[in-house]
Amino acid sequence: MKFRTLFLPGLMALTLAHTAGAAPITTIDDGDSLAASCHLALTALDRGLDAIPGDQQAAPFVCMAYLAGVIAAARHANELARLRLAQVTGGKGSRDDFNLYCFDWNVRYGDAARIVLRYARQHLDLAHQPAERLAMKALQDAWPCRR
Repeated sequence: MKFRTLFLPGLMALTLAHTAGAAPITTIDDGDSLAASCHLALTALDRGLDAIPGDQQAAPFVCMAYLAGVIAAARHANELARLRLAQVTGGKGSRDDFNLYCFDWNVRYGDAARIVLRYARQHLDLAHQPAERLAMKALQDAWPCRR
């Protein structure tokens, strides 16, 4: 899929998928595909699904499902790390203070999509990196752990 960067007056650079003639977004594999899918998800949330070309109308759901999976995996990793801490310290380690990730676990997926898209616009170097790198960096930037 080809992408381009548009510079809009008063706004940051916006990475958008060429929707004319582009294959529908059905999978997420790199930062570009995640950003494009999340852009379409936010368009659907803000203006309705009819604002998206018919062949791209699955893309918003791809973004939301992808982010739901990333957030669920991070939450699971947190729980496993806390369990492991309790095991290695004989239950003496403070599980409440130990987090690999400090995300807002109740975040709405639309808000997560906005966070990821904003981060993608600011970090164009992640466009061709694995999508999970973009998602995790964006969410960690939004909710850093306090040490």
